[in-house]
Amino acid sequence: METKLARISQLSSENPDMVFTSIGHLIDKELLKDCHVKMDGDKAVGIDGVTKEEYSRNLEENLERLVERLKKKSYKPQPARLVEIPKENGKTRPLSIYCYEDKLVQEALRRILEAVFEPHFYDEMMGFRPKRGCHQAIRKLNVMLEMRPTNYVLDADIKSFFNHIDHEWAIRFIESRIKDPNIIRLVRRMLKAGIIENYQYEETEEGSEQGSVCSPRDIEYLYALRPGMVVQGMCRAEAERIWGTGGLR
Repeated sequence: METKLARISQLSSENPDMVFTSIGHLIDKELLKDCHVKMDGDKAVGIDGVTKEEYSRNLEENLERLVERLKKKSYKPQPARLVEIPKENGKTRPLSIYCYEDKLVQEALRRILEAVFEPHFYDEMMGFRPKRGCHQAIRKLNVMLEMRPTNYVLDADIKSFFNHIDHEWAIRFIESRIKDPNIIRLVRRMLKAGIIENYQYEETEEGSEQGSVCSPRDIEYLYALRPGMVVQGMCRAEAERIWGTGGLR
């Protein structure tokens, strides 16, 4: 499976304009089993209460049923359990805890998205990327400060960013490189799965829940892509309305 994903990544890298129309079949028993093996079993459980250990007891049968539901398009992720996590400033941030089986599908989807989009990220982008993180970002920043004229450093954050992601725009960004209806259906169902808070179900009409193994990466994909690649087929006026004239290259 790693070879297949590596091939997808190579094709994407060598063909910047390539759009993948049939890669949903990569989410098969082999990939899901590998996701299970590497999944952290100590994480909190979702609303079904199933742990990694419990899922392992009938692993082959569980995975076969899951793959069958994916093939029949009957798989629907369950709502996430929402909890509030304390922040250093005394406030809290919402964290969504997903059912174990949904985590497997999310991880499989994440790997496919990574194979397609990773080759096209800006080198400066460090968040939620393989073999990159805070330490690499600091080293990159040090080089920029020492080697280039610098007048100021901007530290910025977007308030409630994850909570207000437009689902349709998220889909359109992903469709810039992936037009497999099976992948798009999975992404859409994950975004619309809803949450359970204080035993009450709430629909998710916007936003990407923090806690999913793929949601931060999904958002990274949306903003790491070069605008000129994303807006193919869109008029320049619309592109400027979204990013401004300075955002187009």
